Amino acid sequence: MPLFNRTPLAWKNLTNDWRRLAVAVAGIGFAVILMFTQVGFQNALFDSQVKIIDDLQGDIFLVSRAKYTLAAEKRFPLELVDQAASCPGVSGAYPLYTELTLSRLKNLSPGSSGKAYPIRSLGFHVSDPIFNTPGITSQLSKLMLPHAALIDVRSKRENFDFPFDDERALSAVSAELADQRISLVGTFQLGTDFAHDGNLAMSAENFAAYFPQRVRVGDPLSVVDVGIVHVNKDANLNEVRDLLDSIIDDSVFVLTRQQFRNQEISFWDESTPIGIIFTAGKIIGFIVGMVICYQVIYSDIADHMPEFATLKAMGYNTMYFLRLIVVESVLLSFVGYVPGWMASAGLYSVLADATGLQLHMTLGAMLLVLILTIGMCIASGMLAVRKLLAADPANLF
Repeated sequence: MPLFNRTPLAWKNLTNDWRRLAVAVAGIGFAVILMFTQVGFQNALFDSQVKIIDDLQGDIFLVSRAKYTLAAEKRFPLELVDQAASCPGVSGAYPLYTELTLSRLKNLSPGSSGKAYPIRSLGFHVSDPIFNTPGITSQLSKLMLPHAALIDVRSKRENFDFPFDDERALSAVSAELADQRISLVGTFQLGTDFAHDGNLAMSAENFAAYFPQRVRVGDPLSVVDVGIVHVNKDANLNEVRDLLDSIIDDSVFVLTRQQFRNQEISFWDESTPIGIIFTAGKIIGFIVGMVICYQVIYSDIADHMPEFATLKAMGYNTMYFLRLIVVESVLLSFVGYVPGWMASAGLYSVLADATGLQLHMTLGAMLLVLILTIGMCIASGMLAVRKLLAADPANLF
């Protein structure tokens, strides 16, 4: 028997009662939304955490071995960056400074709360090729001004109620960073993550002026959060990384971009409850969908017992009924998946704007949820068909 007959019996069974089909679509669509929400937020967590790594120009990165995640403020001496710059195969090495603990931004404009909120400050030498972010690279000259900074337009609006869409009005806002006056001269896009509600970008000189407490004594720029290394075009990346690792002090990791991303993602996935929570959410969505799908298919079988009995009496075997239920389950999964996917795409867009997270409908997420949806419908169908397969044709009439 072919999977799809000339007479589409599986489709006829599904569409025989449109009200029941509508309830089934709503239920399975709800389960699809649950799974998309869990998958989307898990991906958004990882993508948002590594967005700054993706926006950096470097080929190799130096980070303190104590820095288990980007949010951890563990630093190493600037001398190690200078040492990396002298390594064969390296075209340049540059420091990146970040601050969160001491970085508090306050809007002093009339009508604002006047409360200081934590925001990640990024400091770098304007002449260094650090960022790929267009909003930063196109406004480097503005950062040379005293007390000047760019603010991330995707920062949480409820905390940082600034006129992001009007650069002239933004520059006129009265604000303070670390209890010092600051001028917001422009915007860029980076996004929030689970540890940071927003970002500021500024020159290293301004950064040092705002956060002199980074070191007890001496130059606040003498300690670095991330070292960014550029490799010569004709050099082998892995060979240069291995060479740097052999000559640089053991207090720092020497990582390629992919290694840096993997280390950050592994921390949030394995060393925090985040991975378990989102996995549990996907399982719950899967179970909810199975229960709903089971009820739909079981009711359909119960309502058509005389017809199935006739088919059994005519000699149709077990494989025929299994194939029929599989086809019906697959059709039901697609019918429920489409509206669930459409609703999830809209939800992603709304949540991305509201939170600033990198919440995108990716092909990988779509395929994963589709496979889960098909799997839950087929599993439900196999559970629902057991009564029919075990019954005697004479007892079904």
